[in-house]
Amino acid sequence: MKQKAHSRPVIETKSLPKGIHNFTFQVTDGFFQTFENAEILQANLTTDVEVNKTVEDTPFVSVQITGEVVLLCDRCLGNLTVPVFYKGALDLEEIEECTHEPTGRIDLTQYVYDHVCLALPIRRVHPSEEICSQEVPALWKEQEESERTTNTAFSGLKDLIKK
Repeated sequence: MKQKAHSRPVIETKSLPKGIHNFTFQVTDGFFQTFENAEILQANLTTDVEVNKTVEDTPFVSVQITGEVVLLCDRCLGNLTVPVFYKGALDLEEIEECTHEPTGRIDLTQYVYDHVCLALPIRRVHPSEEICSQEVPALWKEQEESERTTNTAFSGLKDLIKK
């Protein structure tokens, strides 16, 4: 198994002999910073890639991504650690899209980025409200209360309705 830390998930397939080859890539914060992704604050992901090179020109490629990313909690805006798991195989169209024909290099950078983002939950909150920082929700409640008591131009209309 070939392991590459802190590098882009790129595999040179032309030089590979026929058979099954395994590669491991470490995906960290810097990977997401190149995409200017502000959502993922920290990342510690392991990307395992299996390339099955057969007699045919197109290899079979499967990818497994595991680890954790740190995002902002939607409720309290504190750091939230989210586990990430993805397992899949590239179809023929995806392999062609990731392959640079003259060199035979398969660049899985965009593929890994897309599937990590798709593996993230839509609602990103701590499992319970007790874990969340109470500062931001308290500010929201304070703001709502002040909006209710504030006199606006329409406050006089409420009095007309009461009569």
